[in-house]
Amino acid sequence: MKYLFGFIMVFAAHVIFAQTNDSVTARIILIGDGGALINGKHPVASAVKNQLLPDKKTTIVYLGDNLYRHGLPDEGNVNYVLSRTVLDSQIAVAANTPAHVYMIPGNHDWSNGGADGWASLLRQEAYVNLMREKNVEFLPSEGCPGPVEVPIGNDVVMVVFDSQWFLHPHDKPGIEWDCPCKTESEFKLQLQEILQKNYNKLIIMACHHPFMSNGIHGGYFGIKQHIFPFTDLRKKLYIPLPVIGSIYPISRSVFGSPQDISYPAYTNMVNTIRAETRQHPNVIYAAGHDHSLQLLQDTSHYYIVSGSGCQTSRVENSKNSLFTEAVLGFAVLEVSKNKNVTAKFYSVNADSATATETFAKNIIDFSKPPALAKDTAQLKIPPYTDYYVATASKQYTNPSTMRKLILGKNYRDVWSQPVKLKVFRLKEEHGGFKIKAMGGGKQTKSLTLEDKNGKLWSLRTIDKDPEMALPENLRNTVASEIIQDMISAAHPYAPLPVAALAKAANIPHAKPEFFLVPNDVDFGRYRPVFANKVCMLEEKDASWDGSDTKSTITVFNNIIEDNDKRVVQNEVLKVRLLDILIADWDRHFDQFKWGVRDTGEGKLYYPIPKDRDQAFFRSEGWLVDYVSKKRLPFLKGLRYKIPDVIHLTAVSKDFDRLFLNDIDRKEWDSVTTVFRKQLPDTVIIDAVKKMPPEIYALNGKKITDKLISRRNELGKASLKYYDFLAKQVNILGSNEKELFKVFNEGKNIRVQVLSRQGKDSGFVMYDRLFDPNRTKELRFYGFRGNDKFDINAKTTDKTFFRIIGGKGDDTFHINSNIKSYVYDLSTEKNFLAKGGNTKPRFSTDTKVNDYDINEFQYDIFHFPRINVGWNADDGFMFGFGLWYRRYGWRKKPYSSEQRLSALFAAAHRASQVKYRGLFVDVFPKWDIVVNAELMNPALNNFFGFGNNTKVSEDTTIRYYRARFKNVAADVLFRKKIAGVFSVFAGPSFYHYWNEQDRNKDYILGKPSLVGLDSSNIYSVKSYAGAKLGFYINNLNDELFPTRGISWLSTFTQMQPLNDNSSPLTKLESDMTVYASMSFPARWVTVLRVGGGHIYSDSLEYFQALTLGANNFLRGFRKNRFAGTGLAYASLEFRVKLFDSKSYVFPGQVGLVAFNDIGRVWLKGERSRLWHYAYGGGFYYVPYNMVLVSATVALSNEERLVNFTLGTKLNLTF
Repeated sequence: MKYLFGFIMVFAAHVIFAQTNDSVTARIILIGDGGALINGKHPVASAVKNQLLPDKKTTIVYLGDNLYRHGLPDEGNVNYVLSRTVLDSQIAVAANTPAHVYMIPGNHDWSNGGADGWASLLRQEAYVNLMREKNVEFLPSEGCPGPVEVPIGNDVVMVVFDSQWFLHPHDKPGIEWDCPCKTESEFKLQLQEILQKNYNKLIIMACHHPFMSNGIHGGYFGIKQHIFPFTDLRKKLYIPLPVIGSIYPISRSVFGSPQDISYPAYTNMVNTIRAETRQHPNVIYAAGHDHSLQLLQDTSHYYIVSGSGCQTSRVENSKNSLFTEAVLGFAVLEVSKNKNVTAKFYSVNADSATATETFAKNIIDFSKPPALAKDTAQLKIPPYTDYYVATASKQYTNPSTMRKLILGKNYRDVWSQPVKLKVFRLKEEHGGFKIKAMGGGKQTKSLTLEDKNGKLWSLRTIDKDPEMALPENLRNTVASEIIQDMISAAHPYAPLPVAALAKAANIPHAKPEFFLVPNDVDFGRYRPVFANKVCMLEEKDASWDGSDTKSTITVFNNIIEDNDKRVVQNEVLKVRLLDILIADWDRHFDQFKWGVRDTGEGKLYYPIPKDRDQAFFRSEGWLVDYVSKKRLPFLKGLRYKIPDVIHLTAVSKDFDRLFLNDIDRKEWDSVTTVFRKQLPDTVIIDAVKKMPPEIYALNGKKITDKLISRRNELGKASLKYYDFLAKQVNILGSNEKELFKVFNEGKNIRVQVLSRQGKDSGFVMYDRLFDPNRTKELRFYGFRGNDKFDINAKTTDKTFFRIIGGKGDDTFHINSNIKSYVYDLSTEKNFLAKGGNTKPRFSTDTKVNDYDINEFQYDIFHFPRINVGWNADDGFMFGFGLWYRRYGWRKKPYSSEQRLSALFAAAHRASQVKYRGLFVDVFPKWDIVVNAELMNPALNNFFGFGNNTKVSEDTTIRYYRARFKNVAADVLFRKKIAGVFSVFAGPSFYHYWNEQDRNKDYILGKPSLVGLDSSNIYSVKSYAGAKLGFYINNLNDELFPTRGISWLSTFTQMQPLNDNSSPLTKLESDMTVYASMSFPARWVTVLRVGGGHIYSDSLEYFQALTLGANNFLRGFRKNRFAGTGLAYASLEFRVKLFDSKSYVFPGQVGLVAFNDIGRVWLKGERSRLWHYAYGGGFYYVPYNMVLVSATVALSNEERLVNFTLGTKLNLTF
C-alpha cells in the first residue's frame, strides 16, 4: 500500500511539475457582436472582468459590431449618448488592469454597409482614442483594411484586418488616404510579409466576418426555417408554409446577401486570404458576425466564431463542427509555455452576468517549426562583379505588326536596350543597409532599407506586374496581357532626367540610382523576388533638411485641425507645372510627401513629389489613341504640344482643388514665368543626358525637343488650367475660430480668412482676389469653432456663394444681394442676418456640414453609342446615341444624365427616337425623370385579339404589319428610398395617328376582319393622364449584369383628349433576377417574371398587352398575342467559355440558353393554352463596353434569329 501511495505521490508531483512547466503564457479573450446592452448592462463584458480577472498575459479582442445598428452617430444625434454608453461598457473591461484591449470594426460599425459607413467608423475610432486608455486600441485605424501585426508575447502574432473594407460598397479609404495598404494587392503583399516573418509562430487571423460558419451567414438553415420561415423574424411566429417557405432559405444559402459567405465579394475575400495562409500550418481564424459560439475545423486550419456578445441566433452542426452553441458568451484561446493551444468557450447568464465554461479542447501544438520553402533563385551574375550589362525588361521586344498597330511601338527599344549598371551589394552600398520591410504599390515590389545612420531608403523593381493593378476578375485574362504590354509606354529611366529638372526648378526631390540586384544571400527570404532584377534606389524622405516627411492626408488633417498650419501653395504650383511639362498624369494624393518648416508662429508644409513611373508616358498605338480621345484623355502623353491640360491633370483633380485654392491669376502667371526661366534649353538638354548613354542614343534628342516645345507652351497651358480651377473654388477654415471676409476691390471680389482670438482678428490665413468673369461659385467651409462670415460684396449675377458653417455657433452677416446659400445645423445657436438674395438651408441632419475631399467630377459626354442588329421582323437596323452626364454639388450619384438615341430600320423606312433625362434633387429629395419617344412609324405586328389567334397560311408575315405613328412622353417625380428602391409618379401623354395609304396592303387595311372599328382606326387619338409605380434596381452592371434584381411596376391611367379616344387604365409589373455563385461570375442564371392587366372596358389595338419576340416570348413574331391580361416567365442560363485573346477586341465569350413561357387573356375568351419557346446562342463582350450576340429562338410556329451589336442582348425595333 505504501508503494502505491509513493507511486501516486511521484505521479502527482510529475503532473504538478508538468502543469507548472506548461503554464499559460498568453490568454486571448474573443468577444464578438457586443454592440448593445441587455437591460441596461453588458453581462458578457462584466463576466469577463469579474471572473477571468484580466492580467498582463490577457488580450481582449472585440471582433466587430461594437455598436448596433448603424455605428456611432454624430454627437448631435438623439442616440449618441446611448451608443457611447455601450462603448464605455466594453472599454471598461480592462480598466485598471494591465490587459490589452483591441477593438475591430464590423459591418454595423460601418453603418451596416450604408453610404455614411466610413464616417460612422471614424467617429467610433475617434471616441475610443478620446478615452485615452493606454491599453485600448482601435484597429485597423481610419477605416484602413490592415493587415496589422500585433505581437502577443514571444510565440503568438495576431493579424488584425477589417473584413468590411473588402465588402463595403460605398466610400472607403483608397489610394488618396494614408493607409499602409490601399488596395487588395497591397494587402496581400503585406499579409505575405507578416506570415513569412512569423513562420514559426501561432497566427491568429482576427476580423469580424467568419471564413467558415454554421450559422445564418454561413447559409445553414434547418427544417424549421423551411416549414416556419417567419420564426427567424419572431421566435413564436409559427405559420406553416411548406414548399413556399423553402424559397428564402434556399436562395439565401445559395446566392447569399452581401453579408453572407456565399455572396461573391465575400467568397472572393475568403479565397484571397485563405490562399495566403494555406501554407502556414498554425493559423486560427477568429471572427464574430454570426451570433453563436462555434469551433470548426477543415483540412488546413481552425475557425472560431464568437459572435454572441449581446444576442444569439441559431447554429447547426456539420462534419466540420467540433462545438456549436447558440448562447450568450465568448471564447478564449490559451497558449502554454510548451506551445500548446487550448480553445475554451463560456456561456454567460444575462441576469447574473456570470460565465460558465461549456467546452474546452486542445487544438494545436506548434512546438515544431514548419519547413521553409526552397529558395529557387538562380545565379545569373558572376560573384564579385561591380558592373554588369542588363536590360530593364525583355518582355516587350519583337512585337507583332498587329500588336504594334494596336498597342504601339512605345519605348520597347528602351526597355530591351542593354545598359551597363552597377551591381547592388546590400552590405556595402552607402555603407551598408538593413532590410526593414517589404512593400510595393499596385505594380512594383519594393524594400524599405535603413542605412547605418538610420536613414530610410527604398529599393524597388523597375519592371511591373500588371496582375497587381487589375481587379480579380481581369487577372489571367487578355486584359492583363494588354496592361503588361502597355507598361512599355512608360520610360523606365525617366526618374533620372526628372530629378535634374526638379533640381533646376528648386523642387525637393529624391536622387534615384539604378542598379542590378544580384542573387545575394543577404536578401534572405526576399532574394527570389529581387534577384537578377534592375532596381531603383532612392531616399524615402527627400525633404530639404532630411527630416521626416508627412503624408498628404496627414497634412490635410493638420491644416483643418489648426489654423496656424498652412501649405506653401506657390511650391505646390511649381511641382504641378513640372508634372505638366513631363506629361506625368499619375499624380494622386499618395504621390506626394510633405516637408515641414517651423516659422515660430506656425508650420508650413511644402510638397515633395515621388514615384515618377509615368513621366514621359507616350503610346503610339491605336488603342490608347482611341481611349485618350473618348474615355481617358489624360493618356495623350508626351507630345510636342500640350493638347489638353485640363484632362492631363484629371487624376490630380482633388489634390489641385485642395492645395491650389489660394493663388490668384497674377501670382499664378508669375510663378509659371519663373519656372519656365529656371528651365532654359541647356538645362533640359543636360537633364535628359542624365539617362544612361545607351538609352539617350535611342530617343534622348526627341525627348529633349518635346520638353523644350512643351516648356514654350507652358505659359498658355498653365493659365488655361488656372481658369478651369477658378470656376469653382473651395475656401476652407479650420476647427478653430475664423473670420471670413468678402468685399469688393474694384470690379473684383476679395476673400480673406483671418484667425479669431477672442473678439479680435488674428493673422491672415487666406487672401485671394477673384474675377467674377472667371469664378462662378465660391464655397466657404467653417468646419468646427464659432466662426463669423461677413459678406459685404456688391451685387453680381456672375458669382454665387455657398456658406457651410460647420459645428459651432456661427454668425452669418450677409450684407449683400449676391445669391447665397447658407448651410448649418438648425439645432445650434447660429445667427443669420441675411441679404435679399440669401437662401437658408438649415437642417437637423448633421450631413449638412459635410465636406467631401473628392467632390469634383468631370462631366461625361459619350458619342456615338452604336446599335446594330437584324431580326426577321425588322430586318437590318442601325442606331446611334449620345450620353451626357453632369455632376453637381451634393448631387448623388450625379446632377443629371441625358440619353438620346435613334434607331433606323432601312428596309421599312422606319425610325424611332428616344430620350431619357434624369435630373437629381430638383426638389429636396425628389428627382425628375423625363421619358419621350417618337415612332415613325412603329414596326409592330397585329394578329388580332386573343390567346388563340392563328397565322393564315395564305398570307405572308408582312400582311400582319401595323404601321402607325406615335409620340409618348412622361414627366415623373421620383423619390429614392434606401438607395436601390424608388417610387415615382407624374403626368403622361400619348398621341397616335395613322395613314390609310400606309396600311392598304396590311391587316389594318381591312380592320373589321379582326374586330376593329374601320371608321375610327385612322382617327387621330390623344391621351393625357398619370403614371405611378416603383422601381427596384441593384444590378451590378448596366451592360451585362451578373447579379442583382430589376423590378419595375407601373400603374397608368389615361384620359382621352378628343372624341375618338377612350379611357385606359392598366397595371404592369416586370421583374428580372440575375444570380451567380462565384466572383468573377462564370455561370449566371436569369429569371424573369411579369404580367399586366387592363381594367378599361374598351381597348384600342395599339394599347393591348402583347407577347412576342419584342415582349417576353422569343420564338414568336413581335406582338404575336394581344389581350387585356398578360403573364410570362423566362429562365435563362449564361456561361462564360473563355476570354478572347484578340488585341483588337479582347473580351469574354459565352453561351446563352433560354426557355420562355407566356399567355394573354381576353374578356369572353376561354383558353388554357400557354405558349412555349426555347433557344440559345452566344455572346461576346469586348472591352466590357459593347455587347455582341447572336441567338436563335424556336417555337411551334417559328425559328427566329436575332443578331445584335450594342447594349442589349436581343435588339428589336
